[in-house]
Amino acid sequence: MAHRRKGTRAPHLFLAVALGVAACTPLPADLGRSQVIDQVRARGRPAEAVDPELVPTLVSELSAAPLTADRAMQIALINNPEIRAHYAKLGIAAADVYRAGRIRNPVFSAAVLDSNRAGDVSQNTYSLVVSLSDLITLPARRRLAEAEFAIVQREIGAELLQLAAKAEEAFYHFVTAKQVAAMRGQVARAADLSRQLAERYFQAGNLTQRQLALENAAAAEAQINSLEAENAAFAARTKLAAILGLSVAGDWDAPAQLALPVAREDELRQLLLLARENRLDLAAAIARTDRLADKLCYNNWRRWLGELDIGVEYERETDGARLLGPTLEWEIPIFNQRGDRLLEVDAELQKAISEVARLMLNTDNGVRLAYVGTQNARARVEVYRTRLVPARMEAVAQAQLEENFMLIGTFELLLSKQREYDAFQGYLQALGDYWVARAALAEAVGRRLPSSDSIALGAVDPHEYLHPAAGGMRGMDSAMPGARKEAGKLPPHHAEDAQEAPEDAHRHH
Repeated sequence: MAHRRKGTRAPHLFLAVALGVAACTPLPADLGRSQVIDQVRARGRPAEAVDPELVPTLVSELSAAPLTADRAMQIALINNPEIRAHYAKLGIAAADVYRAGRIRNPVFSAAVLDSNRAGDVSQNTYSLVVSLSDLITLPARRRLAEAEFAIVQREIGAELLQLAAKAEEAFYHFVTAKQVAAMRGQVARAADLSRQLAERYFQAGNLTQRQLALENAAAAEAQINSLEAENAAFAARTKLAAILGLSVAGDWDAPAQLALPVAREDELRQLLLLARENRLDLAAAIARTDRLADKLCYNNWRRWLGELDIGVEYERETDGARLLGPTLEWEIPIFNQRGDRLLEVDAELQKAISEVARLMLNTDNGVRLAYVGTQNARARVEVYRTRLVPARMEAVAQAQLEENFMLIGTFELLLSKQREYDAFQGYLQALGDYWVARAALAEAVGRRLPSSDSIALGAVDPHEYLHPAAGGMRGMDSAMPGARKEAGKLPPHHAEDAQEAPEDAHRHH
């Protein structure tokens, strides 16, 4: 009897250890959101943890002042409708971690059998069984689940970085569209002034019917272009509002001016290295191959273990004898060694390896493409700034001189002025393309560009071009008869590097 008592200690000890181990794996703190935010912030994006109840107040404060690119990204990263769906994936992965850190619940069974013989008591049997195979595989399953959780964190971080890049691109598209709309509106007003002057000339008998029709057509086309630009600006605002999670009719706006290009662009070799180090989607894909390789090893030895259950059973016989002892149930892997599962995991591993190769190739090609696009946009900005816009301004100045001495007509002067506006509008679009290209480059690299710390001071504001201070470039009204004329030069923030045209003032004859 003493020997029996000594042999029954092992099941009790095992049950106590199993229950203790199964209860020591809590859910990840805040479901891992802080780690995701840290990853995004480490890559230069303005991510922050905000209580959902405080989001409306913070968004209201951020959108009260004119938006900047950083402020737009900050709003998108806390207020975009997709944010909740992204973080929901963390909850699913956290549930897997919680599940992997526990074994199956113990199974209790009981049986009460009455005897058909008079005087015999009932036969009672009680058993408690726990999965020993779950306990043996617990460390491996927990390791695989935690690895998957870290992968999901990287994937969500990559999605947040893409969201920030979309917000930055949409912001620059909106600012550019606002500038173009302002220029198109000015050109339309200039064309209408030309039309009104043509009507007066026609009524005085100094203009033919054909010339008047051409002026009317030009004014109508300019008005159509202005309306199209206004519609494009509203469409850009709507797209930005959707990314920021704001109403397009809300009281928020962005300044209609773009900063000058950075002093020095990043080197391509440095950007390629940064992309390999910072692309979270690439890091997640590499981590997934490691996890699947580990999972393949786990399944390789797990298939020989089978299902193994251990427990303790108590039985009272009909004659009153009491029996107590351990039980063992083992699924012997003779006919089925789970080879199908090995094939599935191996196929998943090969697929993951090919995905890593694809992402690495796409990352390098994407960085190179975005880099070339940025360099090309910067070159176009310089051509506009140093050659085309100054040349158009000089052409207006010289046309003013010729018109003063009646060598050309007023309509030729107005046409020259309209072409100057077209050139400046092209300059604004090229500058907008440059900043959009830089946003695409940052998205391809997977982080904020190092050169963003050296953005040049000053910005290009079309309102300063259209309505400058004394000594600056005047608007279309300066090309009208009776107005004081001044030779053209680039807007104030760009004058330092341009070939400035003569600044002699000429009064109309």
